[in-house]
Amino acid sequence: MRRKRSSDDAPIDFDIFDAMIEDLIEQIEDIGNGIPAMYGFSITKRPGEEPEIFEFGCCPVADTSDYPGQKPLLEVFEMDDCVQVVAELPDVEKENISLDATENTLVIRVHIEDRTYKETIELPARVDPTSATASCRNGILEVTLTRVREIKTPIKIT
Repeated sequence: MRRKRSSDDAPIDFDIFDAMIEDLIEQIEDIGNGIPAMYGFSITKRPGEEPEIFEFGCCPVADTSDYPGQKPLLEVFEMDDCVQVVAELPDVEKENISLDATENTLVIRVHIEDRTYKETIELPARVDPTSATASCRNGILEVTLTRVREIKTPIKIT
């Protein structure tokens, strides 16, 4: 079966795509003076809650962080017994990272030469800060903290 050609089936002018590509290349070069840029986002949706959108990457024009090149991707995972934070820190050695934790927050500091990047993360559950374990391999920082159980039944005090 052949489709009948309608008057709307005009030939495509592919020159318009060339112009769009050239315009896009000019805009990219203007943004970072030829420096590659990266941008992305992740969406976390927990049952019964609104989706959370986390942006990461860089845009040299709007980047206000002191982290060289980009804002790291941060993911927070809440499990039954722990909270895990994963941060993408390319080209950062373990020696350049310091971590501080409280029952409700995790602070990540990256020290590179004379620059410091700091990110404070509000944790989704209370944790025991003394239980924290961390590892950094291939630019991926993983921090795991044990959750503190909420007591749901009243305790009788005598």
